[in-house]
Amino acid sequence: MTFEEMRLDFITRRNGSLALPITGIIAYSAAALLSLLVDPRWHNLVLTLCFWSIMPIGALMMKLRGEELGDPVANPLFGLAAKGRWMALATWSVHIMVWIYAPELFPVTIGICFALHWVIFSWTLNHPVGYIHLAMRIMFVIAAWHLVPSNRMGAVAAGIALAYAISVMMLSRIDWKARLAVA
Repeated sequence: MTFEEMRLDFITRRNGSLALPITGIIAYSAAALLSLLVDPRWHNLVLTLCFWSIMPIGALMMKLRGEELGDPVANPLFGLAAKGRWMALATWSVHIMVWIYAPELFPVTIGICFALHWVIFSWTLNHPVGYIHLAMRIMFVIAAWHLVPSNRMGAVAAGIALAYAISVMMLSRIDWKARLAVA
């Protein structure tokens, strides 16, 4: 399989790769809403629980959308995508220390660090959507953290959900077969 065939196989079997960004909208919108109901002392715990809900909700969403995780032996791009997610998950070693020693910054590290795997996603697809997503996350998270000091976690979570919503819109408008046939 050529590299371009791997790209087409990846995006075809992932059915547009919308399940995980849709899941991000759900999880971070829930965190933003819960921030209005839960005592601020528990905001970091709420954010953590919503973050870790992404995996089971994402698995369900992938099943409902008919998306495949793919075989990393048959197509190494599936393995690369998984490694990118593991790379982003490794940032929990930083998040835990921030939660302990600088808890007010915890939403910032969660909001930005887990978007790092979008760089690999962009490279895999040869499309800027991942770079744009990461840039939006950085801008929205930092702006929300500074502009809403009374509910930083809720504002940051809302900013992340907005970045996901824009990325879902971008991904859903791409004609992958036509784009990859030209590449």
